[in-house]
Amino acid sequence: MLRTLTGLTSSGRRLSSTLAMGATVKQRCDSIRQSAEDRRRHRGLLLANNLRVLLVSDPEADKAAAAMAVQVGHLSDPQDVEGLAHFCEHMLFMGTKKYPNEAEYTKFLNDHGGSSNAYTSNDETNYHFDVAPEHFKGALDRFAQFFISPLFDESSTEREMNAVHSEHEKNVANDQWRLMRVQSSTLRPGHPHCKFSTGNRETLNQPDVRERLLQFHQ
Repeated sequence: MLRTLTGLTSSGRRLSSTLAMGATVKQRCDSIRQSAEDRRRHRGLLLANNLRVLLVSDPEADKAAAAMAVQVGHLSDPQDVEGLAHFCEHMLFMGTKKYPNEAEYTKFLNDHGGSSNAYTSNDETNYHFDVAPEHFKGALDRFAQFFISPLFDESSTEREMNAVHSEHEKNVANDQWRLMRVQSSTLRPGHPHCKFSTGNRETLNQPDVRERLLQFHQ
């Protein structure tokens, strides 16, 4: 599973020093090809854990931001738990071992002029946030715990399952989503793209869904 972290800061050193505390840099690249109109500074890093990092320094930015791209999407859903990748995306926001309060991440960002979001596509799940630059380190630490030690607490499971179900119901009347579903349903039976990508209560309400989540995240 490949992961890529992109960070945008008003000072490229900030993300570099934050990353250096947790992982060894195995390779560094300062010769990144970019548009002649792009005045920002870029640096690529490969960490010892094979996390690929792109640092972007923009002195004119008024926010610091980061995004993590995990190269696993709904095509990797188990056949018997369709929508598990999307459900995993939702559940990662519901507290971690280091920050067990499920509101901690969002509250920290809101308190410091930031925001966050995520999406699950065919072969990628992307998580991202922005925040006031002086609070970037604290936000990045909270963000990193999603990928280290999520709780997947049982008390949050049914609530987030309902949230995924509501999202699906909202999509039912959307022509773009309807077209995507028509396309997927006309593919060769058994092809990964035939699966129901977003999931709902019916596909996710399994007695062992928490254990399946933990396995999928791992």
